[in-house]
Amino acid sequence: MKKILITLVLTALVTTIAFAQGGGDGTWHIVKTKNKADARAECSLVAANGKLYLIGGDGPAMPVEIYDPKTNAWTKKAMAPVVMHHLQAVALGEKIYVLDAFYNGSFPNQTPMPNAYSYDTKTDTWTKLSEIPADRRRAGAGEAVYKGKLYLVCGITHGHSSGTNNLFDEYNPATNSWRALPDAPHIRDHSMAVVVGDKLYAVGGRNTSFRDPDNKLNFFSQTALDVDCYDFKTGTWSTLPAKLPMGTGGGTAVNLDNKIYYIGGERATATTPNHSQKDVYYFDPATSTEWTKTADLNVARNGVGGTVLDHKIYIAGGAGGPGGPPPGGNRPATQGPPPMSPPPGQGPGAHDGDIALEVFMLK
Repeated sequence: MKKILITLVLTALVTTIAFAQGGGDGTWHIVKTKNKADARAECSLVAANGKLYLIGGDGPAMPVEIYDPKTNAWTKKAMAPVVMHHLQAVALGEKIYVLDAFYNGSFPNQTPMPNAYSYDTKTDTWTKLSEIPADRRRAGAGEAVYKGKLYLVCGITHGHSSGTNNLFDEYNPATNSWRALPDAPHIRDHSMAVVVGDKLYAVGGRNTSFRDPDNKLNFFSQTALDVDCYDFKTGTWSTLPAKLPMGTGGGTAVNLDNKIYYIGGERATATTPNHSQKDVYYFDPATSTEWTKTADLNVARNGVGGTVLDHKIYIAGGAGGPGGPPPGGNRPATQGPPPMSPPPGQGPGAHDGDIALEVFMLK
C-alpha cells in the first residue's frame, strides 16, 4: 500500500512539474520547409487566403515572402515600397495593412513612416494610403482589426531614444481616414495588440524611452506586465488584474480559440543581460484569472512575427541570442545619445541564414 501511495505521489509531482515547465496545452515544432526565406527580424507574419505572408524587416527594403502549407515552400513576391520594420501588420479581406513602422535612419534615431500602406494579396501590389497625422506617427505599436476597421495602440515616436506612448488610433480603410481615440492606460512600445470578441488587448512591450540616471539599468529591463483592455461597446479602457508573469519587448501575440498567446521577445533584469527568450504564455479573458505557461519555443527570438492559420500558431523571423545596443549604447542623457550603430544581431546583413518557421499545435 505504501509503495502504491508513493508511486501516486511521485506521478502527481512529475505531472505538476511537467506542466509548470510548459507543454500543458500544445507543442511547438520546427517546420522543415523545402526552401529558405530571407532571414529578417523586426518583421510581421500575417495569414491570408490560406497562406502566410512575411512582411518587412530591419535593414534594406525586403520583398513579401509567401509560405504555402500545401507546397511547404516560400515564394518571393513584390518588394516593399519602403523600408518597414518594427511593425505588426494585419489582414483585412484580401489586403494586408501596415499602419506603423520605422522606414528611415539608423539605431537609435529611426523615423516612423509618414504614410500607411496596403499590400493586395491577389495582385501582388503595394498601395500608399493616406498620410498618418504627424503627431500620431510611430513604430513598435500593436495593430488589430475589428469590424472592418484597423486599430493602432501605443508605440514609440523617436526610434529607440524617446517617445514611448499610449496613443490609440482608428484607421478606416473604406474612407482612407484616421481618427484619434482615448489613450490607453499605460505607455509601451515593441508591443502587440490582440482582439478577442468585442475587446482589444494591448499586451507586452517595454518603455524604450527609459534612461537610468545612475546607468545601472537599461530600457530592456523596463518591460510592461500590465495588460490593458479596450471595450469597443463602451468605448472605455481598463487594466486586467492578471499581469504577464514575465514581460518582454519584441515578442508576438495572437488569438487562438479566443485565448491570447504571448510569445518570445527579449528582456534584461537588474542581474542578467538582455537576451532573446523562449517563453510562451496564454490567457483566456473569459475564464482565466492568471496567465498560464505553455511549451517553450524551440528557438529563442525577438522581433518575431506571429499569426494563426488552420487552428495553428505560426511564427517566423526574429533575432536570437543577445540583443540591444552596443556597450555604452544606453548611456544617460547627460553623456549624449547612444552610438549611431545597430544593436548586435540587428541591421543590414545581420540575419543571413535560415529563419526557422515554427508551428504550435494544440494537443
